[in-house]
Amino acid sequence: MADEIRQALARLAEPVVPEPDPYQRLLRRVRRRRRRQAALTGVAALVLAMVTIPPVGLASLLRTDESTLATAAYQPASPIDDPMVRRLLDSPTRGSLAGDTALIATIEREYRAARADLLVDPSLDEVRVLFADDMPGTSRVVVVAYLNDSHALIRQSTGPEGASVTELLDQTGTPDEPQELTPYLFFGRYAPTGDDHVADLAVGLAPAGCRVEVSNAGRLQPDGSVVRSWAPINTDGYVVQAGEPAGRWQFTCDGTVRYSGPAVQASVRTNLTIKEAQETDLGKTAVRELRDVLDGEGLVGSTPEVLWTGRLPTWVPDAPAAVLVRSCSLDGGCAALLKADARALAQSHPAVPPDHRTGIGSAALVAVPLPGETAGVLVAGPESAARAELVDARGSTVTDGPLNDGIGVFKIDHRKVAGVKVFDSADQPLLTAATPRLRTDSDQLAEPTVWAW
Repeated sequence: MADEIRQALARLAEPVVPEPDPYQRLLRRVRRRRRRQAALTGVAALVLAMVTIPPVGLASLLRTDESTLATAAYQPASPIDDPMVRRLLDSPTRGSLAGDTALIATIEREYRAARADLLVDPSLDEVRVLFADDMPGTSRVVVVAYLNDSHALIRQSTGPEGASVTELLDQTGTPDEPQELTPYLFFGRYAPTGDDHVADLAVGLAPAGCRVEVSNAGRLQPDGSVVRSWAPINTDGYVVQAGEPAGRWQFTCDGTVRYSGPAVQASVRTNLTIKEAQETDLGKTAVRELRDVLDGEGLVGSTPEVLWTGRLPTWVPDAPAAVLVRSCSLDGGCAALLKADARALAQSHPAVPPDHRTGIGSAALVAVPLPGETAGVLVAGPESAARAELVDARGSTVTDGPLNDGIGVFKIDHRKVAGVKVFDSADQPLLTAATPRLRTDSDQLAEPTVWAW
């Protein structure tokens, strides 16, 4: 009898399906949305070509992290505790679509309805479209703020030109952690190309009333400074660039330069032809990389040329092959890039270290730190130079040694070197020059980035 009762109960239970847990459904939707977003876009946390910038807005790399999602149904909003942040949030909708009132109203309505999907607390009951723009033939971009009197958070999305609000919502990412509210929102998109992702969009948004300028024609000076002109962008506090971001941006608010630095990008990436991608010639690769560095910092100069090829000294692990290339501006300042064989560097390190370093100087003298993890400096002076002395900021010699046709490598921490003296075979002085920015240990080639928010 007991067996018959158990069998009868089992038959009754077969068609019973538990009601889905609404929170688990939310988590699944968010995870799906993140996977779609991560597949199509990569948000740059303003890790620029030569400098790292703090995460802004949604500018953090999206990834699936179930532990974060499982901690709370809604993402904590950030307090509005900065006048410039309030000014950004109070700015009118900007961008080429700002005048389409019907579209802006639809974006507000649809994003308000999707708050739960985007992990937005319902107490943030106001929705403002800060930015809506179509880049012809490229992209549609929206930036939306959820806020109340004291707190806010930002969501952004990119899609194809003319994308519907539904499509934009489907591509709206949710950062893994709450993001600090800042007066600026800089982000970039990377479109999938084969096995890689190539930058095809960069956006910078500051409070209304700020002036935006760009520069792509800076000229290096022999002392390491840069002379450049700025071209104003005829927009109200924002810039949108299609394609690979290049050059420098400058945002000025109320007469103060708030940001001056490289256009937002995760790294300098160039669309290579198949022939270039298969190139194994170290010199050609170095020439291309120096050209990319110059473009990324908005500098102009001569076509990069190979100045030296050879091997680094035996005190560098595996003594890798290396090449030095140089490009000079019409004003006499030169940028140099020293590239080593990455395969040799990888044999000596568990993680592959940087395989190139940059330096600046003149056509007569450049000094560049060694790639990889070994402390050292390569000096390239006149061909008649037979010896070099490396001096510190006080003018004291920290190391010296011979030059071979003007080239020598010295085992010294480059941050201790403030200048170089070179001598001919009779030990007569040929040249004394400062080594601009060698002591700063900066990844940027020339100008520092200005942050004054």
